[in-house]
Amino acid sequence: MVALGVVLAAQRFPGGFDWVYTVISRLASHRRNPEGAAWLAGSVLVAVGLLWPVVGHLERKLTLGPERRPRVSPRVSLGALRMGLLAAGLLGVEGVLDLRFSTMLHKAHEALAILAFLGFYGGVLGLHLHRVRHAEASPWPPLLVVLPLVAVGITQLALYFDQRDLGWVDTEWRLMGIPFWLSFAFWQWLAVAFLALGLGWLVAVNGTSDPHRASR
Repeated sequence: MVALGVVLAAQRFPGGFDWVYTVISRLASHRRNPEGAAWLAGSVLVAVGLLWPVVGHLERKLTLGPERRPRVSPRVSLGALRMGLLAAGLLGVEGVLDLRFSTMLHKAHEALAILAFLGFYGGVLGLHLHRVRHAEASPWPPLLVVLPLVAVGITQLALYFDQRDLGWVDTEWRLMGIPFWLSFAFWQWLAVAFLALGLGWLVAVNGTSDPHRASR
């Protein structure tokens, strides 16, 4: 759903959208993308509505084991995921109605974006780690989910020490010959894609299997 909203929003971005050197926030901005921002915001809002019951499904599948074998509860991770969904839902409402929360409360939009990011990443990673610890699951999915975050840290640190005069990532970086792997936007898009895959993997492996039984 969100992927469709991203494509529709990108098609309406003035001058064409550069996936490698343009961050997601510009695609969702009514000021920078007046005809396409609502498509992305609407898709996020629909996705939040569809994902809310999915979190309840994961909660039932990843609950505590039998009393004779107590396990660490994933409630913190589930709570983080719900927080991320609520924050994303508010961002969706803001984008659909063009409310501009930051004009009502200082930095409200940025705060919601951070909460959505931390909630989604913390929740998905936490649930994956819970499966690794309690259901003998593979450690590769959480490693793949966190990989773009590690890359962001390394590349931005490299830019900080070597090329501080570049400023914020923009399409001008392509003209200057800055490699794509130094672009924050590139890793940001990968982070979103890997996060979606990580959540999809959690839903898929917990569709019909019983993690309690798998760990006995």
